[in-house]
Order: sequence, then C-alpha cells, then structure tokens
Amino acid sequence: MSKALLSEPVRCFSRTIEPPIDRSGLRRAVAAFPDGVMLESVAVGPSFGRFSVYALEPVRVRVTGRGDPFDLMNRTFRPWSPVISDVDLAFPPGWIGYLSYESGRFVEPTGSCRRLNHPLPIACWSLFDTWLVHDSVEGQWKAVATELPARVARCERPPASARLDSLEQFAREVKPGGLGRHGPAADHVAGRWNTSRFEYVEKVRRALDYVRAGDIYQVNIARRYRAPLQWHPIEVYQRLCESNPAQYAAYLPVRQSATAGMARAILSSSPELFLGVCGRDVVTRPIKGTRPRVGEGEADRAARSMLAASEKDRAELNMIIDLERNDLGRVCEYGSIRVESDGELETLPTVFHRTATVVGRLRDDADCIDLARAAFPGGSITGAPKVRAMQIIDELEPDPRGAYCGAIGYIGLDGRMRLNLAIRTISVVDGHAEVAVGSGIVADSDPDEEFRETQAKARGMLSALGVEPALESPGRRPADGCVA
Repeated sequence: MSKALLSEPVRCFSRTIEPPIDRSGLRRAVAAFPDGVMLESVAVGPSFGRFSVYALEPVRVRVTGRGDPFDLMNRTFRPWSPVISDVDLAFPPGWIGYLSYESGRFVEPTGSCRRLNHPLPIACWSLFDTWLVHDSVEGQWKAVATELPARVARCERPPASARLDSLEQFAREVKPGGLGRHGPAADHVAGRWNTSRFEYVEKVRRALDYVRAGDIYQVNIARRYRAPLQWHPIEVYQRLCESNPAQYAAYLPVRQSATAGMARAILSSSPELFLGVCGRDVVTRPIKGTRPRVGEGEADRAARSMLAASEKDRAELNMIIDLERNDLGRVCEYGSIRVESDGELETLPTVFHRTATVVGRLRDDADCIDLARAAFPGGSITGAPKVRAMQIIDELEPDPRGAYCGAIGYIGLDGRMRLNLAIRTISVVDGHAEVAVGSGIVADSDPDEEFRETQAKARGMLSALGVEPALESPGRRPADGCVA
C-alpha cells in the first residue's frame, strides 16, 4: 500500500495453553471484566467459523457519539505496522468494535438518517494487546501478547511474557458455566414492537409503490422489538449463541465515552460477512433470500427447495451482487472484482439463507478504512439504488437503527479487517433489550410474506430474551397498537 507502514514493527508472542474447562464459564469470566469482548465463530462449517477471540483489558478506547467515525478511524488507526510473530496469527493485534448503521450518513449525506438520537454511540473501538484465540479446526487454544509501539499504546504495560502468564492463569481458573446467575425467565415478558403487524404491512405496500414508480429496485424495511432485560447481558448472549448460532458472533460492552462506566452492550450472532481484508485481498458475502425452518425433516426440505427455486430471491440477491461490485469498484483494482458464487444455500438453526461471494483486490492507494467507507452501509440491508433506498428507510422506519445493520469486528494494526453485518443483533440499553429484523422488498413481494420473514428472523433472538410474543393475523389491525 502507498499508505506507508511504520518502520518499527509490532512483535507478537504466543503460547499454546490448556483449553478452558468450559466455554460458557469462559464467556462469563471475560464478561466480568468491564471491557471484556468476544468475537466468536459459534457455527462452524467447511469454509467458515474457525477462530474465536477473547480479550479482557484494552489499552485504549475510542468513542464517537455524533462525529464522523471514519475520520476517527483515519486519525487513530493509521499508519499501519508490519506484524512479526512466531506463528501465523489468525487475529492480528488491533482494534475491536463497531460502526452503527447511522455511520452511513457520513458516507452518503443525501441518504438522510435524520434521527441520530439512538442511546448508543455512533462507533466504539477498543485496542487490545493481549488475547486468547481458539482454533476450532485444530482444537487448539493460544494466548497471544504483543509489544505495541509507544505511539500506539500510550501507556505503560507489563512485558508480553508477564501478560501471557497472567492470561494463561486466567484461562486455567475459569469455572464451569452452570445454569447462570440470574435464574429462569419469567412466565411472560411484556415487550413492544415499534411497528405493529398492520403497520409493517402498510409500510411494505408503500415501499412497493416506490418500486413501481421506478424510484428503487429493492429496499430493506425493518421493525424493532423492545423488552425489559431479565438477565445480565452475558446470559442473554449465551442463550443467543444457543438459539441462533452463527459464524460472526460478538459480545461488546459499550461505553458512552472513553472514561464512562459500562451500562450497555451489543450482542450479535450474525451469519453475514460484510467485509474482509487480508493484505490487499477483499471479500464480501451478502445474504438475500430467507425461508424459516421448523426443525422437521420434510418441512425443512420443502422450505430449502422453495428457496432454491425462488426466482424472486435470486433476483433480489443479483441486485445486491451488482451493488456490492459497484461499491468494491470504488477502491479495488480495475478488473479484479469477480463473483465467486452467485448464491449458495446455507442452513442456520432457524432459517435457510442464500449467500453470494464477491471478491476483489485493493488498489495500491487504498486500504481497509477506504473500503469500509466505500461500502458502508451494507447493500443487503439498504437496497438498490443504495442512496434512494436509505432515504426511503429514513422515511418509513420510525426509529434509528443503531448497531443493527451496522458492522462489528476487528481492524488490525497491519491493515487486516473483518466485519460482520450486524443482523441478528440485540442492543442492551438502560435495562432493556432491543431486537430489530427486516425484509428486502422487491416488485413481486407479498406484504404478508415479508412480515412472516421478519417473524422467522426474530425467533432465535426473542428466544434468547425469554420472550414469546403473541401472534396475530399479518394483515389485521391490532386492537392495541404494537404490544406483543
């Protein structure tokens, strides 16, 4: 890259350790640290879901409440450093954090995002110099520590060897997870959708008017559920990993400022890779096309076959493939972008998805931050054309999205990056949990079917919250608005 590397490298040291006695216990032990974070591959497949990362104490925390998060990243993360390690690092030393959906207003100002009043910050990133890595393929656990340059760390830290000793002892002392500290769920938790079934169907019809008028080809419309939180966020995250295991899970406590205490968290179990960068190689894997699973062989086979045969879903994904190729084309070498897969069927615990794979190669004058800005927000959760879809989302959705439909992951000091698309994501805010789900609307969408798709996507997350919302007919106006 022409954006020069530092002359002083970042040196990493690692050691193989005995596995913690229990994964649930490890999660609780990490969450006991105010800034403890996790990026996990809970679902494992032949081509995904290999590594999980656990980190306890950040060296630095950077938060932006209303400012441009890409400007923060430009000023804080660059210039890049070469990493020297005794092993091939699955996770480089670097920053773990998120970008909210509303970060998109700094990329596409005409896309609107009028409502910036979500209680979570626009972005929050934490720099770690010590972490645990689990390799599910090799079955190995490693403790990793790095000696950061003073310019990066900006604080005194114990030597890497001492931090490795401490982390190994921490892993050894993990207690079995058991049943959790916060007891069973209440018989019923009263929550509320911000958009009733009737209202959602009407919004889909309005979106279809825009499609027929030629404003857009596709738009993703979401609805949000809010309920009192019954347990500590780590207990909800545990349940989310059980009810909705996915390749790109994350547990992030969120500060309001770099010095404030913790009262909020983001819990994600996303199946979608938004952006990956290794060296100059780029990949994105958009999802479009969903069918609910019921857990019964014949019914699930029928649902999978329907998704495979659906011309609507294939067309919907093709639109997003074209959009992602255009986004990558802003920063990738001419002729390097190609579609490796135009739609594989993937099986998750509650749904089937159709997923594409698009790859490219960064230009010499571009890096991962340029890519994130060029592609944000993800096309599969906005629509096409993107800017007009963002404007319609802003018109039809009553609340800001926050972390939902943003991105969560890591950015390494060496310029590597891996970000999920933050779907299947729960935001914990001031004693409440928020769940949002959406559906892609195209010309032949059926409003009632789109509503049922949101129900299927919400099922695993609501189960994690211990919530069983009452059902009603999709097209019927509810007597009391949005109460579940």
